[in-house]
Amino acid sequence: MKNLCFILLVCFFATPASAQTKAEIKASKKLFEGNWANKKLQRHLSISFDAADNYATINDWHGKWSQDNNTIDAYKAFIEHDKLVMPEDKTDLRAPYCEIIRKGSTLLYRCRGMDTKDKRFVDEVLFVREK
Repeated sequence: MKNLCFILLVCFFATPASAQTKAEIKASKKLFEGNWANKKLQRHLSISFDAADNYATINDWHGKWSQDNNTIDAYKAFIEHDKLVMPEDKTDLRAPYCEIIRKGSTLLYRCRGMDTKDKRFVDEVLFVREK
């Protein structure tokens, strides 16, 4: 019984805490929530937060928005300090590690390469808030 309690305590404290305070979520909403665009690439982001969750939903598409647009990708991004982080996904969905950070009045969306230990970003795109 003592061993079981010890194992449970170790598992509990070894698990990284990802819960965000209400203040952190509110600050992230202010920084990131809304519609963003890169007109040159005709790429768009829509970032929203659910009040009950500590993550953002990011919809990413190219071209004009329409109800028939079947090329919208949706991602879950976690709040880490002053950035949104999308961890690498090695399942069938396959996605590289990406993060979104605020640079003045723009967003910098940057990604690393897939299946690499290299920490350099290989793709970087700037977005401005849509009016």
